[in-house]
Amino acid sequence: MAERHLILAIDRFKLGRRALLVGTACLLAAADAPAPFRVLVIGDSQAQGLAGGLQWVFRHDRTVRVFDRSKISTGLLFTSSYNWPAQVRALAPSEHADVAVVMFGANDRPGVRKGGHIDPTMAKNFQQSYGAKVRDVVKTLIAAHTPVIWVGHPIVRDPAYAEDMALLNGVYADASVSAGAQFVPLWDTFQGPDHAYTAYGPDTDGDTTRLRADDGVHLTRAGYQVAAKLLLPLIEAHRPAAPSPATAAKPPAGNG
Repeated sequence: MAERHLILAIDRFKLGRRALLVGTACLLAAADAPAPFRVLVIGDSQAQGLAGGLQWVFRHDRTVRVFDRSKISTGLLFTSSYNWPAQVRALAPSEHADVAVVMFGANDRPGVRKGGHIDPTMAKNFQQSYGAKVRDVVKTLIAAHTPVIWVGHPIVRDPAYAEDMALLNGVYADASVSAGAQFVPLWDTFQGPDHAYTAYGPDTDGDTTRLRADDGVHLTRAGYQVAAKLLLPLIEAHRPAAPSPATAAKPPAGNG
């Protein structure tokens, strides 16, 4: 009986030692693992859909984390209800993002029409005031060492609305790039062969599917996945290159 207890005690000791070794190995592996590549997404409901698309694109890559900080029913136009420039000033230093993806426009239709037509003076004033907010957002992120990818608004179904969105995209392209961001247009990606709005197009596998929501403004889940895949090489360009096995194994140079 005493011999049996001794054997059981030895077995328990071996199991405990093995668990300790495994636990220690896991802790060491976690300590050696590089920090995840952080993708920050900010903007309105379009940005929210795009964040979902990016999460889908990186679903098999555990080294990437997509942080969705979008807020629906917001924009840069009416900062009294939700002040995005101020929010970004709070987010930028705390998120420690490696790259930021920004998308606005769904709630920022410019009020620049008189008698149903775009008024040049109103358009110019809008471009100046709205462009200043775009530059504010970009400069704040870049000051926090976060490169910016600004995504343009896709074509919309209503022709007058599409004209307004084209004006808005012009502001995004000029103001974001002048402040140091990369601008990615989505207009051509989501229009048909006749350069007009279409609800259908190729998905990420090349199969024709519905890419636009019923409102003629937003994208479907498949549409946001298409947009996210379009951004993939630009996002990857900001990821630090992993050292090659030869470089990692190379001993430090000696002094003599």
